[in-house]
Amino acid sequence: MTHPTIKIDTSFPAIKRGLPENDDAGLDILADQDNPRLEAGNTEDVPPFLCQTVSEIHDKFEELEWLQRSRIAEGLGSNDPLNDWVLFADPKVKQRNRYSDVQAWANRRVHLRVAEGECDFINASPIRLEDSVTGEERRYIATQGPKLGHIADFWHMVFHESQEVGVVVMLTQTFEAGREKCAQYFPLDTEQASMVLLAEESEVLFDPSVQVEPGVLGRVTLLESTFDAKSRSEIRKLELAIGSESKIVWHFLFAGWADYSKPEGSDRQALLDLIKLSASKCHPDNPRIVHCSAGVGRTGTFIALDHLLRELESGHLLEVHDPDIDPVYETVDAMRKQRMMMVYNEMQMQFIYEVLREQTDRKLGKIPEWDSQSPGSEQRSAKVARLDYEDYLPSSKPELEVMPDRVHTPTRSLSGTEVSDNE
Repeated sequence: MTHPTIKIDTSFPAIKRGLPENDDAGLDILADQDNPRLEAGNTEDVPPFLCQTVSEIHDKFEELEWLQRSRIAEGLGSNDPLNDWVLFADPKVKQRNRYSDVQAWANRRVHLRVAEGECDFINASPIRLEDSVTGEERRYIATQGPKLGHIADFWHMVFHESQEVGVVVMLTQTFEAGREKCAQYFPLDTEQASMVLLAEESEVLFDPSVQVEPGVLGRVTLLESTFDAKSRSEIRKLELAIGSESKIVWHFLFAGWADYSKPEGSDRQALLDLIKLSASKCHPDNPRIVHCSAGVGRTGTFIALDHLLRELESGHLLEVHDPDIDPVYETVDAMRKQRMMMVYNEMQMQFIYEVLREQTDRKLGKIPEWDSQSPGSEQRSAKVARLDYEDYLPSSKPELEVMPDRVHTPTRSLSGTEVSDNE
């Protein structure tokens, strides 16, 4: 099995942000005021990276942005197809991206299993982060929300990249603010419990000798559906069949996180519960498949929190006393080396620090635990610092550019009728 020869992309969309030393958006308001920091309450035993000012975190995010621009520029300027930051230029590959400015590094991506000479691209990236205590890898797959016309590719990836049981975490709604964020790629209810994956809609490797029905690559069948109030998630137990083989896939759809925002109050606690619940369904060697719309913002934040909260639980983060060491910065940088734009904006990076500080204070016994399901559980301890200072807005970034569909590819709805994949 081979994959297409890389044709290097030299036309990546222009970056719309200035260099970090010239980008002080959002910080002017702090010139004549105290610089807010994660320093409320008792800071004894709290690692220095969780006592930083807003401007320090801003500067670190801008440094990450600069590193990312440098990687993209290196990839664009390189004639080496093995360069870490090369991007595909093939129009067929680009049409599989949901957003024109969010691509998977050509040499750091998931490969579909396809026949010789067929396109094996899916906008999905393996993410591996190392446990600082045990040295073991934590494995994830960060991917964009599936597009119509490529739903079979997504499920084929889930089948082959998961072990006995697959776990998918969906952090977006299919539509938000009147815009499509993700195709409806799974059965919603028992009235239409089975979704057919047609072989003609995909180039994945398909052995006709094991097909159950002519022209059918597989099926996704809903077995159970519940709503978990604690994690604010719709939980579906699915059976994914490809050819004559099948496996169980747990699908979590989180309801508490709109795009370009951050969970607050009970939604924040629900996200932490979702992180633990989804992990409990997944063997350590089995990657959780996480997606939002582009697969970088909410997806990157979720993965970073999962990793760093485990580092906190093991005690590693509490041992970080060097002010020059920042595990949040290092984690985001490590993820961006594997998938561009992970933790897309400054608000999301602030959110990671805020959650970690709050959970650190809880672990150190500085603030009491509270029941996220009790009435009035929107409360937060007055001693918990918050970075969303009332007079400070994190530097903004432009909305991602939707990739226009130029090629009509027929697909089928759950009812079996043919629909267009044009967005």
